[in-house]
This record gives sequence, structure tokens and C-alpha cells, in this order.
Amino acid sequence: MASSITSISQDHESTVWPVQSFVISNDFKSSGPASLLLDRANSEFGLMYHTGPGVVVMAQFPDNDEPVYFQVSKTRAACTRFNNTCKKVCILMQHCQLDLHFTTGTHAAEFLQMLGRLATKVGNLYFEVHEAPSIGALARADFNMEKEGYVNQSVQQWMAVPDVHTSEWARIYMTGKCADFSIFAGDRQFPVHRVFLRWTLHRNWRTFPHLREMDFADFVQETEQRSITLPETVQTVSTMLQEMYDVHNPTTGSIFTHFALRRAMEQDLVMSDLLALFAASDKYSLEPIKHKAADAIIDRLPFIHDPLSIVDLASCIYEEACPAMDRGLRKAIIVQLLARLPSIMEDEDSWKKYSENKAVLKALHTYQCGMLDTVSSHGLLTPPSSPTKNPMAPDVASMNSAPTTPALKASQKPPAGPNVLEVVFGSLLIKPWYPSFYPEELVGRRVERLYVCQWCFKYSKELVGFLGHLKACPLRNTPPPGVNVYKKDDYSLYEIDGEKNKMYAQNLCLFAKLFLDTKSVFYDVTTFLYYLLVAHNPTPGIPHTSFGSDASTGGIGGQGQVVGFFSKEKMSWDNNNLACILVFPPWQKQGLGQILMGASYEMSRREERLGGPEKPLSDLGRIAYIHYWSQTLARTILSCPSKKTLTVQDLRDKTYIVPEDIIATLQVMEVLEQKKRGGAEAVINKAKVRAWADTHKVDLNKHPVDPEAFSIPDRSRSGSEEA
Repeated sequence: MASSITSISQDHESTVWPVQSFVISNDFKSSGPASLLLDRANSEFGLMYHTGPGVVVMAQFPDNDEPVYFQVSKTRAACTRFNNTCKKVCILMQHCQLDLHFTTGTHAAEFLQMLGRLATKVGNLYFEVHEAPSIGALARADFNMEKEGYVNQSVQQWMAVPDVHTSEWARIYMTGKCADFSIFAGDRQFPVHRVFLRWTLHRNWRTFPHLREMDFADFVQETEQRSITLPETVQTVSTMLQEMYDVHNPTTGSIFTHFALRRAMEQDLVMSDLLALFAASDKYSLEPIKHKAADAIIDRLPFIHDPLSIVDLASCIYEEACPAMDRGLRKAIIVQLLARLPSIMEDEDSWKKYSENKAVLKALHTYQCGMLDTVSSHGLLTPPSSPTKNPMAPDVASMNSAPTTPALKASQKPPAGPNVLEVVFGSLLIKPWYPSFYPEELVGRRVERLYVCQWCFKYSKELVGFLGHLKACPLRNTPPPGVNVYKKDDYSLYEIDGEKNKMYAQNLCLFAKLFLDTKSVFYDVTTFLYYLLVAHNPTPGIPHTSFGSDASTGGIGGQGQVVGFFSKEKMSWDNNNLACILVFPPWQKQGLGQILMGASYEMSRREERLGGPEKPLSDLGRIAYIHYWSQTLARTILSCPSKKTLTVQDLRDKTYIVPEDIIATLQVMEVLEQKKRGGAEAVINKAKVRAWADTHKVDLNKHPVDPEAFSIPDRSRSGSEEA
């Protein structure tokens, strides 16, 4: 369910407001945060609690287990303060008062606006909105609308059973009087009225199959034909006629009294009846009924707790019988499937049926990748109703067990363009920049879409195999292999030994090559260490990505995602502290590269090894490092006393940046001045450094990494020699 107010025009979503708490006549208080749901088909509001992703339960009175809801038609008055800061709204019914505490004043105002519109729509002429004298008065726990005089003389009930005879035509239909026409369905006859059908159907009467050859005048005049037979079931025709005559029926009745508290089997029957009603009303162009049926289906989805029921419902909606103009049904069920995927995976029957439905799998994947099909429903984009032809090669492989292609020869050249046209990383669709060397026997020479696990980086070009792997991936609920060496705020760093975790490192490198032009080591990973940057609240996030939490992992819990890495040789003759660095495309331009660079230099300091990145740098690599070096040097220079003389060696000792990189960076910053006297050829102008820092908005107190957040001991040369 959405956590914020959703426009009623967005048919694929329910209309929900988040509520901090609610109180009923000071006798019953909510047990915690709740949500206020609008039953759009019946103009009723109900309060519910979230119990899991996409799943809710009704709030109930503790003494009688009745659902907590109210009907717009029975609402007497409302009271609040008319500004966007007041979060409290009081609703007065006949026998009690409901106090709603919204999360924001905007939500409170939007709810009141919706309540007023619906009161007019249902003909509640007694409803009034009053303004409290002050926010302080309204905020009192004992604020009573009746005592304050905010009440009218209407006689309403808090929980009244809807009147089944809501109009004169409804009463006539229920009695069967004056019927001059019959509709047959199955073994049942439904007496109806020609004049009412003429008035209701207008131009849409031609959609009835047995009336297509008739002239409209013949239909309304006395003729020999006094009946038609419809192919739909008795239940569907009965509900359709009840809706036409405005007769209350349990199929489209209140969510809160007729659906939310029912058993799973009864809920399944109601949803089946609603889908049949939706299809029939589309067939006969009964748009108001079709709209109401769609709203009823979508608003009921969160109350279905059984994962198999959700999968069955998705299968029904994606059958060809479901109209193309689906009013957002397909998108709504796909959103529910995405939220329920963990529970579906845990239930064997649900997973089996889900994984065998190609149409649903295709739609779910298309939605996740943000590539919604152009089947429009009132301006909405919905996933396709049937799968498109699989564009991949016929020799589809399952999740790879081990890369078998040998390391590239030095003379071997990669293809001119990417050999993987699209890569799906978890559920994010990414366009590769460069070719990679995935084994041809597994993925072919060229693949249009490759699926890569967001946890272990294993890959497949088959969607079903990919989803099956996600269910059983051994790293699904654990941190990456290796050692947690850094933890600060929302980021962690894990050290992976390529020799101990060869498969993981190889798959990581193959994935990285899709976005790196110069990377040449893919399979010979044993001589490298890899440092994975894990974001615990990544933007964008990948649904259902979580790492476990235990003592061995440093207590990391909640969401987490590997968003980038750098590698370095275990033994570098050039003292390079970094061989390769990459922030994955979805998380670039967030300053994460600076964290990786800062970590590499902090490790150099701990090892007392003066070094830098492997050279030559690419053009983009040079820009990134100049950015890091210049900010680091600016912080170091400006943190020293103004009269203290700093040499390049001083900066080297403080930053562990090699002298040639220091000089090149200072030249780019344009802060060096030629010195006419003394031994130095140039000096640093601190005023220019400060001006440069101000111009580039450098936070002098914020460093990319915190040295105190590293959990590994200093590994200095002297320490190693003594050992």
C-alpha cells in the first residue's frame, strides 16, 4: 500500500492516508501507526494496520471485533483547523467521535477535501465541516465536538447496515413488479423493465449479442421478443443487474464488513465474482459498473494474505479474457506480486505456479525494469497482457556454475561495441558501455539481455533460471564473503580475497567490465584483493535486498547493496594502492567514488606504503582523482596554522599522495606561485587555496572516510618485519 495520499484518478492504486494514531471517543486508541483506506466502490473509510509488504489487517474494536470504519453517508460533521500545519481531524458520527492524527497537515487537508466531495456525491446534506477556535483547543484529548456545539440535528448511525432499497427502481426490481422483459442466464430468469434498460444502456444496448440485429425502436416497443439469454453465469448476471438497478449486493459491498474479515476461501470467491463482473461490464460497455468493479478489486488486494491466492489472481488477470482496457488491474497486481515476492518464494505451491506463468513473469520483469508496455488505461501504462517473443538465443543456460573461458591473451581485442545490450542487475535495467567476456558457451557471442544476481553476481540469460537462483542464492540474507573492514553511517567496506573467493571475484570482474574500457583481468583474480562498498540505504534501491545481522558481520542489518568496489594487487612492485575502481552506474554521481579513493589511501597510511592508483589513468579516472586529490590537499593545507610552512614532503606524509600527484594537482588548482628568493622554485598561496575551496564549496571538516571507523589493525612494514 502507498504510504502517502494517492490521487483517486490513479486507478491502479488505492487511496490511502498514513495516520500516526487514532482515538474513538477516548475509549479506544490505536496500537500504533495505521492507514486510512477509502473504499472507492462504496464511499467508506476504514482503518487498518500494515503487517508486511503489501499486506494489511483491519483495525477492530477489542470488545466485539467489529471493524473500525465509517460511511460517508452517515457522517455528521468534521472539525479541524483550516491550515496546512494542523494534523488532527475529528469526525462525528451518531454515537461516537473519531479523532484522526495524520502524519502531515497536508494529508489532513487532502482527506477533508475528499470527504467533502464524497459527502456531496452520496447526497449527505447534513455533513458540515467546522473550524476549531485554536490548535490548542483541538489538540486536547478531551475535545468533544458535541459539547463544543459542532453538531447538526441529523440522526445517523455509526455502523448501519446499508439499505438494500436505495432507490425507487431498486424497490421495483426487488419485488419484480411491472416487469415486461426477461433476461435468462443458466437456469434462472431475471424480470426487468424495458424503459429502465433503455434509460440505463442508452447507446450501449447494441452490445447485447441478441439485440444487435434489432432496431432500437423495436426493442422498446411491444414485440414478440420479450427475452434474451446471456452466456454469463447466474451470479455474474445477477450482480450486474443489481448494480444497474442500484441494489446493494455482497460482491461489490463494503470491504470492511463483507471482505476484510472473511476467510481466504470466501475472499477468493468474491474476487472471482468481481473479475467476472469486470469482464461482463466491459463486454456490454457498462462503464460505471466496470469502473466500480476495478476499484473494488484493487482496494481488496492488500487484505488477501495467502500468497497462492495472489498468484492465482494474477494468473486470472493476465488471461486473455481480461479486457485490454483494464483500468490499471494488471499494474496493480504486478505491484502486489513484487511486494509479496519473498512470501511467494517461501511457499512451494505459490512459487511453482508463479514460476510457470510466463505472462506474469514477463509482466513483472517489464515493470521492474521500468519498461511498461504502452497498453493505456485512462492514461495509465500497464504491463503487457501476454509475453512477447523471447529475443535471446535458443541455447539458454542456467545460472553459471563456473567460468570456463581462459584468461584473454594480450593480443586479443574486444568487440567494437557491447556484446551485452542490456543487463538486469537484480531488478534494475542498465545499458552496458563496453563489451565483457562472459563465456560464449553460456551466453553466446551476443546477448540482448543478461540477468545478474545483485548478491553474488552470477549471471543467466534465462529469466526463469534467474528468478530460481534469486530464491536460493546463498548470499541472499548474508553479507558478501570476506571481512568487514569499515563501517560508517550508511556505508560499509568488505575485503574480499580473490584467491579465497575466486568465483565471486570472477563474476564481479565480468560484470565490472561492462562499464570499464581498460579492465583486462577477469579470471586470474588470485593475486588481487577486492574492496566492496555496501550501501545500507541505496538510492535507487533494489527490492528485497537485505544482509543478515550477527556478531561476525559487525551487526550489519537492514537493507544493503554492493554499489561499487576497488581492487588492488596483493604485491605491487610499483606500490599501487588501487588497480581498478568502479561505482556501478545506478549509484554514480553520489560521491561514492571519493569514499573508495579515501579508503585506498587510508589503507596505504596503515601499511606505510606510499603509493597511488595504477597508471596511466584514463581521462575519466584522472578527473575523478584530481577531484579527490584537490579536496584532500585543500583540507590539509587550510587545517595547518597560517604561519606554518608546508613542503611537498609534509603534504606527502599527511596525505600519502605521491609528490608528483601533489604537484600536478596544485598546478590544476592554480595555487602555486613562483618564488624569486629562497631555495624553493614555487610556493603555495594559502589565500588562493581558500578561495579555491570556497569556489568549489569544499566542506573542510568532512572527509570521505573516517579513520576511526576502520576495523582492521595497522599493517605497517615495520610491524610485518617484527612479526
